Amino acid sequence: MLKRVSVVERVYNSQPVQIILALVIYAVYASVLGAALAPSAWLLSAAIRPLALAGWALTPGRVAVVAGAAGASVFLYFIWGSMVMAGLIRLLTLGLKPGKYPKASVTTLRWLIQSGIHCLAMRSILPYIPVSYFSNLYFKIVGAKIGKNVYINTNLVSDAYFLTLEDGVILGGDSEVTCHLMEREHLILSPIRIGKGSLIGTGAYISPGVDVGERCTVGARCYIRRGVRIPDGSVLTVLSGLPARQVHEMERVKA
Repeated sequence: MLKRVSVVERVYNSQPVQIILALVIYAVYASVLGAALAPSAWLLSAAIRPLALAGWALTPGRVAVVAGAAGASVFLYFIWGSMVMAGLIRLLTLGLKPGKYPKASVTTLRWLIQSGIHCLAMRSILPYIPVSYFSNLYFKIVGAKIGKNVYINTNLVSDAYFLTLEDGVILGGDSEVTCHLMEREHLILSPIRIGKGSLIGTGAYISPGVDVGERCTVGARCYIRRGVRIPDGSVLTVLSGLPARQVHEMERVKA
């Protein structure tokens, strides 16, 4: 029996439509990047203008001014750019709910656009402002629920509008927390909660729908599969090279 293909899917699978859609999305990303860079570009041009009026005659003072403006413009991009991108992501995800969505849907398109904007921040801003007020502020603007004394030492946090980090949570370096996955041509969105005082170790991977209890330790390089609930006080580690029976005895989760 042949599977019926909807009109939306037929349009989505059309190569010309995909090319046009890709170009439109790239234009959106370019516009976002331009808006994020605008104050920095103005500051740098204001510093260079006197040098140009002087016929590009270099003096130590003029070089120092331009160099200082260049450094300040980078700093300004980190702050202003993160706020612009976070704000746009928040707007694009208003009303977005956990669930399963076909790849050819408005919801998936919205998710794709916001995900691309987040990638701009993830590659050009977030790696340079980890474990800081501004990093936490970025994720709060996006929509994450973040408690007190939370330390985010990773930029690999996706779909933060479905993320809850309670008081005292630490996300270790290069740990990955993602509230989405693509499965059988569907986008699946599912919230993640990490309870009070829990530690997510370096390089650990937290899948969609995971609920980590309070005072838990998820060790370095651990993989927590989709939808798992980890009881309070659990300690999970990766113990390669040991017999499976021994690992089971050592790593039994205690409620």
